[in-house]
Amino acid sequence: MSAESEDIEQVVKAIRTVPPKSLLLIELANSIPVVNGVFDYQALANKKPEIELAIVEAKTYGSYTLVTVEALAGLKGVTG
Repeated sequence: MSAESEDIEQVVKAIRTVPPKSLLLIELANSIPVVNGVFDYQALANKKPEIELAIVEAKTYGSYTLVTVEALAGLKGVTG
């Protein structure tokens, strides 16, 4: 297997680890009422378990994305 083939395989493998996502965090943020220009704190408190889960989901997604970026950046010719 050539170096180029190995690079392509590495990129494909890395990209496959990034799950397609519509992040729950965005949906939750959009669902919280805004009162006088600030989030409704009671609504935030009521959704705390969902928000905590959404934060974990977003951090996990971010981690997968960083691994993919590093795999791409490590390829010859991509970085200086």
